[in-house]
Parts: sequence; C-alpha cells; structure tokens
Amino acid sequence: MENSDLRKNVRGLLYSAYHKLYSALSNLEKFEKETNFFDNITYLDSFFSEYRNVTFMLQKSLAHTDYINAYEENRQKYLLNDTCKWFIDKRNEVLKQQPFDLEKKIRIIVYTPSENLALPELSFTIDDDIEFSTLIDSMREFFTKLRLVEVMFSAEFSFFEKGKNAELYDNFVEGISNMKLFMKAMKEAVNESCVLSDQLEKKINEMKFYRIPKNMLLTDDYIFYTRKNMFERASRAELSLGMNDQRAPSSNFEKMFPDSKDLFESFIMLHIVIFQMQKNLMPTCFIVYNDNTMQFMSFDSSIKTTVYRKLYEIANRIEKEGIIDVMYVGEMYIYENNKEILNLESRERIQYKNSEATLSHEVCKLKS
Repeated sequence: MENSDLRKNVRGLLYSAYHKLYSALSNLEKFEKETNFFDNITYLDSFFSEYRNVTFMLQKSLAHTDYINAYEENRQKYLLNDTCKWFIDKRNEVLKQQPFDLEKKIRIIVYTPSENLALPELSFTIDDDIEFSTLIDSMREFFTKLRLVEVMFSAEFSFFEKGKNAELYDNFVEGISNMKLFMKAMKEAVNESCVLSDQLEKKINEMKFYRIPKNMLLTDDYIFYTRKNMFERASRAELSLGMNDQRAPSSNFEKMFPDSKDLFESFIMLHIVIFQMQKNLMPTCFIVYNDNTMQFMSFDSSIKTTVYRKLYEIANRIEKEGIIDVMYVGEMYIYENNKEILNLESRERIQYKNSEATLSHEVCKLKS
C-alpha cells in the first residue's frame, strides 16, 4: 500500500469535531412538532451538549499543531456572537441545572370565502401538553358552526425557551450555519485528506432540518369536511433553490424575455414554456420587491388550503418587506353549473368539470 493510501485511512484532525457536529444535528433531526415534550426536550438537551463538544474536540486535536492560530481566528469570526453564546449557556444549564424549558405555541388560521380567521394562539409546556390530534378533534364543533361545506385551515407550530421571545428555529438555523462556516474554514486551513471527515460533512449537508423550508417543518394544512365530519391533511411539496434567501435581481428575469413589455408578460411567457415542456404547472407566486429584486415561490399540495395560506402569508409580508407586486399562476377547473357545484366538496366537484385551464393573475400591484 502506498503512503497516500495510508494517509487516507488515518483519522484526520477534524474527524472528531465533525462527528460531534453530526451527533448534534442527528438529535435535532429527531425533534418534530407533534412529538411529546419528554422526547423533544431530550433531543434538545443532547443537541446542546454535542454542539458545544465540537469546539472541545477541535481544541484537543489542534492544541499542539500550527493550526491553533487558524482555530482562534475562525472561532472569533464565526462563533463569538450572541446566538452561539446562547448555545453555550444552554449547554451548561441542561448539563448542570435542569432540562431545557421548552414552550410550544400553535396558531390556527381558518380561510373562508369572506375572511381569514386567526384563532387565539395556544401555548403549552411539559406541564400541560396535549396531543395535537386531541386538539384538532376538539375543534369539530366550532368548524361545524361555520356552516361551510368544507373548512380550510392551517396549523402553525413554533417553539421557544419558556418566557423568551426568540423562536428556537431561527436560533438553530443561525447557530448551525455559523458552525458549518467555521468547520469549512478550518477544513480549508488544515487542508488534509480524511475520508471519514468527508463522509460526515456530506451527511451533515444532507440533513433535513437545515435544508427544508421552515413552513414544511412546522406548518400543516387541513380541510375539514363538514358533512362527513372528517379531517384531511395536505401532502405537500415545494421547489427550493437550496438558499436561505432566494431573492435575485429583477433584471435577471427581464433578460430572459427581452421582447416582453413588462414583468407580468415575462412571467406568462416563462410558464407557457414550462407548460409546453412538462404539460403541468406547480402553483407559483412571483414576488417583486421595491429594491428591484424578485422571488419565486413554487409549491404543490393535495388540497387547495395551501394556496390560501401562501397568499395569506404573502399579504402579511407586503408592508414589512417592501413588496410591490405579486403574480400567481396555477391550473384550474372550469365549471358551467357554478351554483350546483358550490354545494359540493372540492374533490366531488371535479367529475363535473367542463374543462381545465391555466390561470395567470397579477394578485396585487402597489406603488413603490
């Protein structure tokens, strides 16, 4: 065996740190919105402990090498901030004082033909938690009183340290991002060949908590069928470019269709091309901001509640984020006997469709 092969089989200086980061994120992967408090708190305690051990392991590996200065420089650059300090404080607390004090909040939004109803937010701790299925089941009477054929609603979960306002998801994404940047910088500085470190890095990059959009992890869409007294939860998908901020200059889109008179016409042309290629379209929102940037939001769902929720969420972002234009495209069924089908559930109406069409619509346009 040649020397190069031997080096590849040696555990590198970064291996132990990568393994601890993998262990930390593996615990976070087990954290789920509907899991009981006992298990979720256990996963969080283990995450904080293993996350803190990443730097412990790296300090030990690099203590007597020339790379310790690079360690200090990158630690200063990526890890000395309020979020990472909070991670350290929580690690010390869960190891020496008490389990993490978790609080869960649930917000129910009902979408009706005339308005959106935001029900009072519900808050739970380990002392008073109930199963989500029990909570949803308890709402049957309320939904029935709305006197609708079907009630579309969404349930949004959020998690906090009890008594604090910072949402855990945002802290976790920021802390994990910083640690990944730190490890990437250290890998470049050490510049060693280690198969195990490479394998662990690949596994870390494939973990869902960091990659899947927040709403896919923490929000569910439902329909309650009043006559059948039955709930249906949506099966959903989203198109992601793999970036936290998917905004891009509007000029990039304009260059794709230079003969179009405006962005809306370019938006239509793009989806004509897509439809010709694959014969179907995912519902898509095209959002334009007052800083001349844009964002595409493509998604799919087994029920139409998701479309209502997406438009509701965008409407609440308009003023805060400086949105000046929203366009929407999607497929639709066309009916001639509208009065009759309005008394049927969505899934029952389809058999009476007269045709199918693609809808492109400028939902709103505001002056910047």
